[in-house]
Amino acid sequence: MASFPPRLALLLVPGLLWLWVIWNLHLEWTVNAQYNYGWAVPLLAALLFYQRWERRPTPSPAISATTGHLLLSALLILLLPVRLIEEANPDWRLLSWVLALLVASYSLVVMAMTGGGSWTRHFAFPVLFPLVAVPWPVQVENVVTQSLAHGVATAAVEIAGWIGVAAFQLGSVIQLHNGFVGVDDACSGVKTLQAGIMVALFLGEVRSLTALQRVLLLIGGCSWVFLCNVARATTLVGIAAQRGFDALHAAHDLVGTIVLIAGMGGLVGLAWLFRSRKSEEEARTPSRSLADGCQARLVGTAAAVTWLIAIFVFTEFWYRPNERQLLLRPVWSVEWPEDAPGFAEQPIADATRAILRYSSATSAAWLSDRGGERWWGFFARWEPQRTAQGMARSHSPEICLPATGRTFRGTRAPFVVQTAAGELPFSVYEFEQEQQPLFVFVCIQEDKVSPYDGAAAFEWNARGRLRAAWNGQRNLGQRLLELALIGSGEYAQAEGAARETVRQIVRGFPKG
Repeated sequence: MASFPPRLALLLVPGLLWLWVIWNLHLEWTVNAQYNYGWAVPLLAALLFYQRWERRPTPSPAISATTGHLLLSALLILLLPVRLIEEANPDWRLLSWVLALLVASYSLVVMAMTGGGSWTRHFAFPVLFPLVAVPWPVQVENVVTQSLAHGVATAAVEIAGWIGVAAFQLGSVIQLHNGFVGVDDACSGVKTLQAGIMVALFLGEVRSLTALQRVLLLIGGCSWVFLCNVARATTLVGIAAQRGFDALHAAHDLVGTIVLIAGMGGLVGLAWLFRSRKSEEEARTPSRSLADGCQARLVGTAAAVTWLIAIFVFTEFWYRPNERQLLLRPVWSVEWPEDAPGFAEQPIADATRAILRYSSATSAAWLSDRGGERWWGFFARWEPQRTAQGMARSHSPEICLPATGRTFRGTRAPFVVQTAAGELPFSVYEFEQEQQPLFVFVCIQEDKVSPYDGAAAFEWNARGRLRAAWNGQRNLGQRLLELALIGSGEYAQAEGAARETVRQIVRGFPKG
């Protein structure tokens, strides 16, 4: 029992910090299917840490207390602005990486202060392992998602030809004689790849493989997962071509489950093909002693915990006064043009409702009076809550639409439309569909705004996110209007049509 307080001092602050990281990431793990595996990562990391703790090496000379405390203090101080920004931007992936890296660095410094370089090297893997559950930067994710989905579709079409099934590829969608098969999931194209990377790293550690073996396992595992995705797509194409799309929908989940089991099972089998080699630490009798300075460690732990509490308290005091200064924007909604040619309300998929978790939403499609132009619209509303902003921005057109056969061409300059409810800012995405340009106009607007922002409040880049934290904007409630237009030809014509359409369908209401 005498050794309990030093161990508690060793693990308490890093443990609290990792709980903060989990709290930061839980929204993405919950609403984004490709990161659902993140819920398992903390438990696996704890298991790996425990295994290494049981065979920890004899401590080597630790870094000086002065150096260690300076490093820990610097990391703790940096957590204050991270927390302030996080409260206004719970969905910002760059900030999630900053937070996770700061916490991992803090944990490694604690190891260096306690057991020196030998402990830092020994515990580095379980400390860094949780990083596999931090969402990839959007730009990286887009490239990987689109490349993987396109590659799977290409391979599936080729194999379908070998077995006598006529198929044609449109981006990551496969056209058959009786319809289209998409490479699922539309917004989760790297789900099995990311989970496969996590499993490969975990198995390499459990099996105590060498560095080269771990690299080979990672490469082989990713290749196997890709082949499993090809097998899944090819199977669904064959079912749709021979038995129809009702049979495809009935078999979709079963095929996906079988392929997922095969993918993870293949990774386990591949890991066991490598010969496990016991590390030097395992061959030693583990040292049960900790570095000296238990009293100082307890004092430092108390100071660190006090500072963490102060960070969260200060954040609350920062936002509450600023929130009183926020101005309520004009209340607005959308009234679809029911008298337009070909107008029809569109059903919203259950998967969309589950992912976005909006308070209310409607969708519709119609034709333009000018002829040749087709419109699709989606409007959603989120009541004020901490997760509202993350839900509104959780899926973006440049991620989702390429997986449904559209080719992403880039973005256009944003613009603002003056409506009956005030100014609405729109981002513009350009795609190619059926050899025609497809323009998507997206407006995400918070219900409140700082009186000092003006037009700058429309920015949702890094500068806009930082400004939201400075102005104390959080839990504001959001409205999303998304319009897609095909058949307009030149962009100037499309933008003009979008401005006109927005002014026609947006309705303003009295405040309150």
